[in-house]
Amino acid sequence: MHKRKSPWILLHALTLGWLIFVAAPCTTWAEPAVRGNPDAIVGGLRRDHFGVQPHTLHPLNATDVYSNIILGLIYESLTELDVETLEHLPLLAERWAISEDKKQFTFYLDPAARWQDGEPVTAADVKASFDLLFHKKLKYRAKWMSYFGNIEKAEVLDPRTVRFTAKSDHFHNFINLAGMRIVPAHHFTGDDPNKVQIARQPVGSGPYRFLEWKKGASVKLARDPAYWGSDLPQNLGRYNQQLLMYKVIPTDKVVLEAFKKGDLEVMTFTADQWVRESDGEDFGLGRDSGARLIKLDVQNKSPRSYAYVGYNPESFFFGDKRVRRAMSHLFDRETFIDKFYHGLREKAVGPFEVNSRYSSPNVQPIEFSIPKAIALLEEAGWRDTDGDALLDKDGRPFSFTVMLADASETGLKILTLTKETMRKSGVELNIKPVDWTSLLQLIDELKFDAVMLGWSRGTFPDPTALWHSRHATAGGLNLVRYRNPEVDRLIDAGVKSIPDAERIPLFRRVHELIYADQPYTFLLESNHNLIGYHAKFRQVKPWYTYDVGQNYWWIAVP
Repeated sequence: MHKRKSPWILLHALTLGWLIFVAAPCTTWAEPAVRGNPDAIVGGLRRDHFGVQPHTLHPLNATDVYSNIILGLIYESLTELDVETLEHLPLLAERWAISEDKKQFTFYLDPAARWQDGEPVTAADVKASFDLLFHKKLKYRAKWMSYFGNIEKAEVLDPRTVRFTAKSDHFHNFINLAGMRIVPAHHFTGDDPNKVQIARQPVGSGPYRFLEWKKGASVKLARDPAYWGSDLPQNLGRYNQQLLMYKVIPTDKVVLEAFKKGDLEVMTFTADQWVRESDGEDFGLGRDSGARLIKLDVQNKSPRSYAYVGYNPESFFFGDKRVRRAMSHLFDRETFIDKFYHGLREKAVGPFEVNSRYSSPNVQPIEFSIPKAIALLEEAGWRDTDGDALLDKDGRPFSFTVMLADASETGLKILTLTKETMRKSGVELNIKPVDWTSLLQLIDELKFDAVMLGWSRGTFPDPTALWHSRHATAGGLNLVRYRNPEVDRLIDAGVKSIPDAERIPLFRRVHELIYADQPYTFLLESNHNLIGYHAKFRQVKPWYTYDVGQNYWWIAVP
């Protein structure tokens, strides 16, 4: 839905309903193609919605999808990805070069690039953007270590040239550097990078300027008429709306009603809404239907998101993988898919997508089976010794809590149904909805038994950030602190710039080991992107190969 994705973005669980490029020594690339309509009408308002409000608008502390949608329109990176081919295109950097040993990356900045306050974008800004990620006071420093810990240093060669040096070969070195968010160094002058004015009033180099953030209500952006990159080929016919508003609407029903009334121009349907609540005369399937409100089932190659329940291995309950596997036997995913999603989801099978070349054919979804769950729990030492119909161990009953975001309606339904199943197995599941900001804090502090969340998978799969033990730290993206030395070894071997044919068996084995350990119950994987929009919008095509392409839409009569 937005220009580019970070390698991994934390999703508000169940509300959504960084192909391998190996860098080679290069100084040339394909000429960027025009993907928009150069004659598109500029103007008008597009109103979309978020299930919860953004966690932050600090450009270096944002890890959730909502914050990054906003910040991705205000700030830019050195390159961006073509929505049809995934080729890297010049953006802040007009060209680049990669050394023969793939350890040095030199970027040459476009002399036209400007910040929204009129200052030029310089190599010093790029170096500062990198260095700030490692500032000892930066709140989410550990998360950035997941992506940039292999980069040794950034050097300013001249005002428009910056060079990065990597510690070792990694097939994501160029990808991560090319996609790094660049911030204005002159707005980070204090000794605490968390406490800066642009955390409240963002100032970037991108196509939209920040207007206002009404906490709990909406975020508003305005098209920058002086945007420096408007004449880049990939930006012709792009960013056409004068105003963008993202309303915070936590209830699915209210979202649909607002869309029908015209208070929203764009929405994401739940499966239930798609099947049961959007079949009136106002709704049409496909952009050529002639209806006032268009339903579009986007079937492209964008990375799929997935939902999961993650287990804290340091809790009393979940240190034993037999117990975690038992829990996975108690989630009736076929019923969830049928009852809550009308068949518009499929069972997730692990860290890689079902249809990924890295997804091992030896991994099959864990079946729903109360008897198998009970057998595994007994094997792990859980028995009902006091006759209260609850399993216990060391004098403690099996009564645990799953936390989830308080706006996750479908997640609440899934857990409520599972609560009944677990009770039949002698396990008490308690459900605790928590507001989004508090939930992220509790996860960072490892103060949970289990948590229901989702991940947006990256365009270029790399399991390091979520599964390598060096990121099993407070503030890291290995949220459940998963550790497996063999997984670490295989990941370290697989992330080198080796032929993909050699990477496949390594990552497939990673897949098998993680699935055997069940640090997550891998629940459901999205296989449909169900969106709706007002018929006043026009498009070059319904969607692009790797993007919905909303930033290329224009309004027929603004």
